[in-house]
Amino acid sequence: MRDSARNAPLWRGHRSNRSRGRGTSRCGNPFFRAASVFAMIITILTLPVSAAASPAPMGIEEAIDLTLRRNSVLLSLRQEAMKAVAFKLQADGTAAPELGLSAYADVQREIQTSDGSGRRDNRVARISLSQTLYSGGRDEAMRRQSPQVKSMADLTVTDAENRAIGELFARFYNVLLQERRVDTERSAASTSELHLREVSRMSELGLSNRLEVIRAEQQLAANRANLVTAEGLYDSALISLMNYMSIPPEEKRSVTGRLRIMEVSGDRTSSLETAMANRADREMLESQAEYQANQIEIERSGSRPRVSLGASAGYLDPYKGSDFGDETWRAELSITVPILDRGTVKGNVTRAKAVAEQNRIDLKQKELDIKSDVETAWIELESANNRLESTIRALDLAEETLRLAEAGFQEGVTPQLDLLSAQTSLTESRLEHLRSLYNHMLAVVALKVTEGDAINWTGRMKF
Repeated sequence: MRDSARNAPLWRGHRSNRSRGRGTSRCGNPFFRAASVFAMIITILTLPVSAAASPAPMGIEEAIDLTLRRNSVLLSLRQEAMKAVAFKLQADGTAAPELGLSAYADVQREIQTSDGSGRRDNRVARISLSQTLYSGGRDEAMRRQSPQVKSMADLTVTDAENRAIGELFARFYNVLLQERRVDTERSAASTSELHLREVSRMSELGLSNRLEVIRAEQQLAANRANLVTAEGLYDSALISLMNYMSIPPEEKRSVTGRLRIMEVSGDRTSSLETAMANRADREMLESQAEYQANQIEIERSGSRPRVSLGASAGYLDPYKGSDFGDETWRAELSITVPILDRGTVKGNVTRAKAVAEQNRIDLKQKELDIKSDVETAWIELESANNRLESTIRALDLAEETLRLAEAGFQEGVTPQLDLLSAQTSLTESRLEHLRSLYNHMLAVVALKVTEGDAINWTGRMKF
């Protein structure tokens, strides 16, 4: 239609030249020419808009960005930083004085005469100021805890982001795996369809029997069923990926990328050093230990003296007739010394020490876990690498087997069953090779997650 719109004015102009002097043509009408040009401009301008309506496929870099910004788990964990801000406000507030304003008025009937008369209102307004001079170490410990709470909140988010990258890679490349599986199953179905046509033609010529045609039909039916299954798995994998990035199903996008072998540098020793330096969950336990040490001091403060200074000023208008209203003020220094609390403080301190010991045990176990995680990650990577090499060799053999089987079937020396078996074997080898590529990539990503370096690693990689 767009070509017709472009050619129409040229054709009409040519006709107008031929008929010039014999009458007035539409092309000779200035208004008609302007309207045609305007319509062409509108058509051209709307073409990019239509093309932009379909979003471009998503790469792994964009998927990482969307996950870090929109994943619901990460968004929820980032609220821990707001809790840390709230804790800092409370901790810093312990060094500031308390200021309050109060006022009240009441009515009381008091019998002051024989007739029961005498009714006065009581009005009071007061402003008070108090400052804790010494809290037994509680306030100072809370202020020391403030940066530790912030550090634990940040480390919690960092650890979650590191693990989120690993989960994203698994979901993203699973979509590509299922997409390649669809292509493989579609290729197998096409091959089976060609074989069915060839066997049917040979049957018409008397060169094959009905049983061979039925076998070819069965192979085609099985391959088509596998194709439908693969398409369903692809759709499910894509929805799972979109959900992880908080994208609703109706706004789903296709992805782009390829399954490939990822190179890995370093060894177990370097990976362990990187993990010990980068793992946020280990650093979080260290901060937790420091936090708990201050918590013990907070619990101990319950058995120590407290010193506070207070002052108040106001106006009093008493209801008793013999009193006089006037401005009032008061200042006091208060010292509170606990003597007997029935074991409350001792119990709290004991409980806090037990938590501190648990944190120490958890930190020691986490360091052991990191060592085990690094060793396991390298073992799985080496196993995935060996498996991948085996599938490459198996795929080469399957392709060669099918080539020989097809040539032998054409020459009548290879049975049809051998040909069908070779076709099936090639499809299975292709799928196994794709799974091995996928598992190898996941093994590499798992190693980087174990090292606590997944985000930095993705920034250095070229996907």
